[in-house]
Parts: sequence; structure tokens; C-alpha cells
Amino acid sequence: MLSLLDLPLELLVQIVQETIPAGFEAAALSCKTLYTASAPSRAKYDTQRKRFRKFKFSRKLEENPGDAEESGSGECWDKITQEMGIRITTTRGLLEHIALDRSVAQYIQSIDLTGHVDDDDEEIEELEDVEIPENLKNLVLTSPFIQAAGGDPKDWIHGIKESTLYADVFLLTLLSEVREVALHPRWDELDDQLRPVVDLITHQANHPKEFPNSPLSKLSTVLPARDIGYEERSPLTPFVPFFTLNSVSEVWLCSCILKDDGYTGYAFEPFVECYSPNLTKLTLQSCIAGPDELSQLLSRIPNLEFFEFSHEVKWHGCGYCWNVAAFLDTVQNTCAKSLKELSVSSFMFREYQTPTLVDMTRFQKLTRLELDVEMLCGPPYDASMKDIEWGDEHEVVGTPAWPKLIDMLPASIETFNLYLNRVCDDQLECIFHLIEGLSDARATKLPRLSNLSLFVESVPAVALEALNAAKESGFSIMRIGTSTHLL
Repeated sequence: MLSLLDLPLELLVQIVQETIPAGFEAAALSCKTLYTASAPSRAKYDTQRKRFRKFKFSRKLEENPGDAEESGSGECWDKITQEMGIRITTTRGLLEHIALDRSVAQYIQSIDLTGHVDDDDEEIEELEDVEIPENLKNLVLTSPFIQAAGGDPKDWIHGIKESTLYADVFLLTLLSEVREVALHPRWDELDDQLRPVVDLITHQANHPKEFPNSPLSKLSTVLPARDIGYEERSPLTPFVPFFTLNSVSEVWLCSCILKDDGYTGYAFEPFVECYSPNLTKLTLQSCIAGPDELSQLLSRIPNLEFFEFSHEVKWHGCGYCWNVAAFLDTVQNTCAKSLKELSVSSFMFREYQTPTLVDMTRFQKLTRLELDVEMLCGPPYDASMKDIEWGDEHEVVGTPAWPKLIDMLPASIETFNLYLNRVCDDQLECIFHLIEGLSDARATKLPRLSNLSLFVESVPAVALEALNAAKESGFSIMRIGTSTHLL
């Protein structure tokens, strides 16, 4: 019986080429014969893999780092671009490469679209005057997604020529091997013509038996599209399709707003009743969330285990009045059965107090908790306070709750990190109350608690007594952002 290895070498060369890119290495390393047959393809495979597997746009360097070679125009580019000789600065440019060689899309396992030059950049404006190549037009015209979603391929060809977002969405229809994606900062501008295509992508990805090898069907991680900062802001709603992908296990976003304050905030539209059952880790950095909107989000993530949230005030004071107790209570109400790690922080040191959530014992699996001392200095919170926002024009009524850790923390807790970002009398007094009875009752009330850390920038004389008392109760006194012990 004739075996595969009995075929002529020239046929084996063609067979091995057909395994590019996903199966090429396995085929080439399976035996000496196929390794020999892979020789004509190895150089191109290595180049394509290095340039496209973890794709980032080419980046022009302002200064020559010393070892970078200058191009004929005297420009210096990032290391990968210079080594591989493949310069791509726009999504359209990447699409043109894929149109020439469809296997390029199969190499991409990680893609960062945040580095795309802006639509008003001189390079983009020059591209708008250049016609779309015929092979890219054909790629659009034969796309099964555009027509199935009710779109006009001619409109999409024009859109790819004029708009980064059209190019980005069309690119997603080609990425069946991608595991990690960071979207363009303008993803929040997704319109009614683009959204049906995105919805179709997610539908097919979630039905692998009916639609094998669908784009985004292997996507596991969504990374930030925006940076942090007062001016950076985006509604969370345009990112919802990625929450619904069953393959997604981690979402990390920055500067998103899910709070309808009637002014500069954004309403949140959850779209569906349940998000990915595999989504276990959510990071919302430099974000704003209202309690109702947060409940709509978290209640749709049934298996959330890790939740990190940092609050930052946005443009025109959006989020200035943050009811952190209502936030924490919402997390406990929606995630008490699944959450294992919770970190809540703020970029702003508030000059006002909000209520304090004194009871977190309903968390059943929580092993790690990170909070700021200033979140624990207000009067006791109750559900009637959920929609109240305190600020300069509001005064908190009632005396501070002064919770004790032995009463506040769940029995499942193993690690508790406390941050003292601002030293003042209330926060120092809060520390004394938090540690009250901790040494005596820790073994019985918090039997799993093995790691206690209090993070500070420095140890001013006025804080020394409170910090020493915390240390005697079992806290390690650490410098913020480091593992350096200060006491």
C-alpha cells in the first residue's frame, strides 16, 4: 500500500505548504522526509509568523535607538518592522496583505488595533485618495458576512476606504485563530450598519458545530481600547458583543462609563440575558458605574471569579459623586456565590464621605479583597441609600460606622489588602477600629485569613501609632506599588 511518504518530493512540498500556518510546524517536525519537504516554505513561514502572530501596527521611532537601521527615507521603525521588512500602519494596509495572501489572517493570534494612526492623520488622508486594490474589493464582495447581515458590499468598500472602523469590523470577519484583541479607541462609534455584522460574527462563533472555524470563535481575552484619564471616555455598550462570546474568559477595559446621569454619562444596554459562561475575570480600570447599570452587567456574568474596578472622574465631573457602599453592595448582591477576588479603588481622593458597607459576609467564596481605608469611614449603609450621591452639596447624616474586620469580612477570606492613600484623622481612627479584636478572634472568625497588608506611601509621624497597632495585629506595612516593608 502506498503511503504518504512514498509520494514524490515535489508533491510532499505542496502538501506541507497546505498546512501553513496552523499545522506547518507539526508537519515539518514529524519526520525527516517532511522536514525536507518543508524547506522551501520555512523562511517565508518564519517571517510571516514573527510579523503577524502577535500583530501590532508598525511604529515610527522619533529617535534612532542606536541599533535600528534607517530606511532609504531616513526613517526609523520598530524592531519587528525593520527585521521583517513588512510595514503596516493601518487596518486597510493589513487587509491588503490578507487579500494578497489569505493565510496571513490565520497567523494572527493576538492583535492590537489601538496603535492605528488616526482617521485625520496625514497618512490616512493620503490613503483616501488611493483606490482600494481589486483583490481587496473581491475579498469584500465575496464576504459571507456582509450580505448575510443585510449590508451592501459596495458601501463597505467605500467604508473601508474612508473609515478605520469599517476596516476593523471587516478584519474581524477574517480572524478565526485570534485569541487576544485590543480594539480601536473609536470602537464606541459603532453604527447601525456595522453592528449587524458584529452580531453575526458573535452568533456564528457561539455555534461552532453549525459554523466551524468561525472568526473570533477562539477569542479568550479582550484588552483595553482606551487609556486612562479625565478626557478618556467611552460607553460600555459597544463592547457587549465580546461579553457574549462563549470563548471569552477575560475582559479588561479602560475608561468605560455605564451610568446614565442625564448629562455626560452613558446609558448601558445589556442586549442579552446572559454573557459568556467562561467569563471569569473582569477588569474595569478608570471607569464609572452606577449601581443599577452595574447590576445589569454583573448579573449576566454567572461565573465571575475575579473583579477589579478602579473609579476615575471623567469629563465635566462625570462620576464625581461616587457612592462606593452602593457599588460594593451591588457586587455582593450579584456575585456573592461566585466571586473569589475583588479589588476596588479610586483615582481621586474624595473630600467627602460616603456610607460604609459594614457587612461583606454574604460572599461565599471570596478569598482576596482590596479596599481603600477612605471607603470605610462613613456612616453605615442601608439599601435606601442606593441612589443617593454625596458631594459638596450633600452632607452624610450619622456617625461613622467604624466597622471591625472580624465582623465585616467573610469567613472564606485569605488575603486582605488595605490602602491608606491619604493620611487624615478619620482614616487613622478607622484603622484602630478595623483591627479591634482581630488578634483574639482571627482564628475563630477568620480562620483562613493568612495575609494582611496595609499599603502606604510613607510613614509620617502622625500615622506611626496607628500603623504600629496594625502591625501588632498582624498587618504587614508596605510601600504602595512595591513589596518593600516600611515597619
